[in-house]
Amino acid sequence: MRLRIVAGLLLTISLLSVIGCPVESWGQERRQRVGILTFFPFTDDPTQALWFEPFRRKLASEGWIEGKSISLEYRDAGSDPSKFASAAAALAELKVDVIFAVSAPAVRAAHAATHSIPIVTQDFTNDPVAQGYVESYARPGGNVTGVFLDAPEFAGKWFEILRTIIPALSRVSVIWDSSPGSTHLNAVKNVAQSLGIKVQVLEVRKPNDIGAAFSALRGRPQALIILPSPMLYVQSAHLAKLARDHELPATSMARTFADAGGLVAYGPDMISASERCAYLVAKILRGAKPADLPVERPTKFTLVVNVKAAKALGLSVPDSLLLRADEVIQ
Repeated sequence: MRLRIVAGLLLTISLLSVIGCPVESWGQERRQRVGILTFFPFTDDPTQALWFEPFRRKLASEGWIEGKSISLEYRDAGSDPSKFASAAAALAELKVDVIFAVSAPAVRAAHAATHSIPIVTQDFTNDPVAQGYVESYARPGGNVTGVFLDAPEFAGKWFEILRTIIPALSRVSVIWDSSPGSTHLNAVKNVAQSLGIKVQVLEVRKPNDIGAAFSALRGRPQALIILPSPMLYVQSAHLAKLARDHELPATSMARTFADAGGLVAYGPDMISASERCAYLVAKILRGAKPADLPVERPTKFTLVVNVKAAKALGLSVPDSLLLRADEVIQ
């Protein structure tokens, strides 16, 4: 009898090891695993806390606490867009329960790596329908959902802000990193054409290209627009310095640009967008399908105006714009 019991226990243990259920996990609920796919390591840039801490807090408020009910698997591209593919593939191989992909290159790589693992993304540079990630905003139909930006409307806001400060605006240069795609670039070109504004596009692919782009400025542009990308976000302080050195009024989506001395930053509020992504991740962890979770757009935007930078450029910022600003840097 004892031999039969022992043999039965050994058989059970053997079967559990085969199906991947360790003996030490008996009686414990399996932790859900969330993959975090970002452009650069968290240790390299403390400003990542601007989006990640609200994301983690919201998950916790929804009952998903790191180290208890969930584990977070971090993968990054090491500040090199070409490495996103391998980072996304690593998360797919881990068979995480959901991937949170931050930025356009991240969601592109994640979508290429898996069509079965749910993906929630914070992508401020692409149209998910045009990219083939979803069938429609209301009914995504696949494994991708998240928060995406309406680029044409956003480009119009950039020009509206610049023309408030420079009413006679007629020449604008654009810094463009091609890795996220051309959605914002096309939107800026279309708005500029409708306003009769000439645009010079300066393409950059890596940080070393930025200095050369400023050296290639021609025709004395009246303003500069820095289009969003993970790489340019990291370079915000460098871009702000170059804009000052070239005496160029400039705007960027990243508030870190204005903090570093750039004239204006206008973009989606990172806190609210990250919280919405966390909410979607929480719903998926409870069993919801991304195919049924409508794609969202940012609902809150942040305008930061650096009056000190304006004075250095010999510009006066109208009170109407200052009153609209969420923050004014004196």
